Amino acid sequence: MKKQYIKQVKKELSLPRKVKKEVLRDLNEVFVSALEHGETEQQVIQRLGTPREFANSTAEQFGIDNTISKKRKATVYALVTFVTAAFAFSICAVTRLEKVPKGAIGQAGAMTNIHIEGTFSLDVSQIILAVGFVALVIAVLLIIYIIGRNRNINDKRL
Repeated sequence: MKKQYIKQVKKELSLPRKVKKEVLRDLNEVFVSALEHGETEQQVIQRLGTPREFANSTAEQFGIDNTISKKRKATVYALVTFVTAAFAFSICAVTRLEKVPKGAIGQAGAMTNIHIEGTFSLDVSQIILAVGFVALVIAVLLIIYIIGRNRNINDKRL
């Protein structure tokens, strides 16, 4: 129970790595000390609150708003994935503009009757297009997550 609580606090804390390590070490000492004085792990957890409450109050002691930091991370991830999708789509569009018609020889604009058959090959532009679609889906999911999280936070304030 203690290990799971500490693991969850670690996940919830948005502090610099060095400070986070110190907080987790101190939290472990709180459990050890409480157990030495006859308190159970469950009692310690009830006294400290949920991992999120503990993480938020600890971050607040360091002058950091724990919730804003997490929102900011999700927003940055969404922005990066949107930029990745836009970049992939623009590369794909540029490569498609310069394509020679299928069946043409060299840079000829006319069609020929020569057919070359071979194994299935995947065009690089198809891979880039797939990366763009995956990035777009991830960005949309992140935005849905951010909106849902904001609604939950606003509901709790009311």
